[in-house]
Amino acid sequence: MLKKYKILLASIILTIAGIIVVLVFWLFGSYYGQKQFYLGMTEHELFDVVQDFYNENEEQIQRDNQNQRTARIERISSAFKEKYPEINLDTAKKIIEGLNFGRRSTNDKNSSDSSNTGKTRMSRHYISNYVVRTINWNDTTLDSLKVRLTKALKERDMYSAFDLKISNLPDEESRTKEFYKQRFEDSKSKPIVVDQSENLYLEVDYVNPNGYLLKKISWQLIFSLILVSALIGTFLALLSTVRKQNRLAKMRKAFVNNMTHELKTPVSTVMAAVESIQRFGAQDDKERMNRYLAVSRQELEHLSNMIERVLQVDVAETNGVQLEKSWFNLNQLIDECTENAKIFAKKKVEIVKSSSGTDFNFLADQAHIKNVISNLLDNAIKYAGDEVHIKIDLQEKDKSFILSISDNGIGIPKTYQKGVFDLFFRVPSGDIHNVKGFGLGLAYVKQIVQQHQGTIDLSSEESVGSTFVIELPKEAK
Repeated sequence: MLKKYKILLASIILTIAGIIVVLVFWLFGSYYGQKQFYLGMTEHELFDVVQDFYNENEEQIQRDNQNQRTARIERISSAFKEKYPEINLDTAKKIIEGLNFGRRSTNDKNSSDSSNTGKTRMSRHYISNYVVRTINWNDTTLDSLKVRLTKALKERDMYSAFDLKISNLPDEESRTKEFYKQRFEDSKSKPIVVDQSENLYLEVDYVNPNGYLLKKISWQLIFSLILVSALIGTFLALLSTVRKQNRLAKMRKAFVNNMTHELKTPVSTVMAAVESIQRFGAQDDKERMNRYLAVSRQELEHLSNMIERVLQVDVAETNGVQLEKSWFNLNQLIDECTENAKIFAKKKVEIVKSSSGTDFNFLADQAHIKNVISNLLDNAIKYAGDEVHIKIDLQEKDKSFILSISDNGIGIPKTYQKGVFDLFFRVPSGDIHNVKGFGLGLAYVKQIVQQHQGTIDLSSEESVGSTFVIELPKEAK
């Protein structure tokens, strides 16, 4: 059984680990895909923002460019005039203008025309080189674009803190896979070329978009956590059940072995007594026959009591004991039990009893309560030394009674104190049990106490003794 248990445990652990690994890969893939989508959408929104910015400020941008071009022609013409005084200044300007100096190429113009009509002929999320190079990229422009991009992302419920900046990046030919991989890990958008000659690019650099991305896959995270929790909980419950069944199987086996031995002893004794009467003429010796009959009666009573205890516990565990309640004096019942315990004990027994209260009338099943007290006293006597000292204390409360029974027995190790009330459980003592029993007494006691809506607690110390405390309501329902 132990080998099978280990195999089952290993299988459960491997299954849980495998499922967790699959879920982790699934979540990582979802996160990776969401991040790619997010950065791609950011790139598109940035294109739109730059395009809109150009369209709204086109006249001013063209005017600034023209002023810059005119200023450059003036400077160059003046430089020619200083070097060649004989040249007419207006002639120099016309020559420079004729060289198309400071003017965009035809392709750029076509791009400009295309950008002006982009709303109808050109796909959104596209920026011509002319538009990008025409814009004056200063701090004011970047601040304006950042405000526009923030608004656009918030409208799409995609906002996360970011920086919009012009960066100096390697040219496209020298970029490697590691370059793009690092940019993705750093949560940076695809760069937009601003000045190819200087390798200047416009980019969005997210500060920490993990919160937004995790929010987007939150349902997957919650589902995975619920699934893993349910899986682990199920497997733990399965393991607990298997362990309990394994322990119960061992205890049942020990119970059967012990029961067989206990039942065999009185049967053998009775058989021996009957045989003596039949074969050795004991019937002619009245005194001798009476002695054999007394022994037979005693062993048969012992056998009957053992069978009755087994049946009682079996009924209590399955359907519960049928209680027949009546009013009786609990203090007097305890006195009766102590007297019986002293009479039938084969040891020197000292029982000290104390009580506090005025009314000990108790509505309960008198026979079963008597069995509970007798069981506890019997255990106290059996598991003590040659001299037994027992203390009994009964206290009356407003709506309950508290009964405490202490002994000077061998005590119960803390490891086994939780299990002493389980059916068939006996504190391990190797293969030798100096004290006979089936592990039924305390299980029966707990069942009867619980059926009376009461509680039972144990405190014990090895080589010192044990104390059982029972609290019972005065009128058990």
